[in-house]
Amino acid sequence: MNQINDDQSTGIADVKQLGTFAAIGSLGYVFWVVGGMEMIERLAYYGVKAVAVLYVTDSASSGGLGTTMTDYSRIIGTWALFQSVVPIFTGGLSDRYGYKETIFASTVVKIIGYLIMAFFPTYAGFFVGALVLATGTAIFKPGIQGTLVKTTSRKNSSLAWGIFYQTVNIGGFLGPLAVQRKVTLQA
Repeated sequence: MNQINDDQSTGIADVKQLGTFAAIGSLGYVFWVVGGMEMIERLAYYGVKAVAVLYVTDSASSGGLGTTMTDYSRIIGTWALFQSVVPIFTGGLSDRYGYKETIFASTVVKIIGYLIMAFFPTYAGFFVGALVLATGTAIFKPGIQGTLVKTTSRKNSSLAWGIFYQTVNIGGFLGPLAVQRKVTLQA
């Protein structure tokens, strides 16, 4: 009973929720652009992650780095740590400098990370590339989340979050499939 009274005093109960189709229709083009950007970003990220283990552990004579799974786990562990901790600090950048600006900057940083991985075919090069990519992702996420919040309202935010998160899942699903197709075609 107290929860209902608390909700009413904060104004949550007075917001008339939209139906499913009305809520979808209420989402503006910026929401869909952000969802598309997130899907492409996750496609690239999970695509790289799907083949990184093959590249890092394959022999140097076959075009890989010729390192061990232990070396690979160091890269992936540090990559995950960076990507998880750095947004604590970069979230403030998005609030201060703007969401579009930080999304743009993060895209540049991520491209540099991918290029480092591609053009420096050594353990150190791949490791640095992964950390630069993780930093770019850590700058990207707060800008995307802030934009998502700004493009929704209390009438459609839960449905919008569900749709947005599905774009993450679709990108994560398609990334490894796209890379697998590319690897299969080259073999």
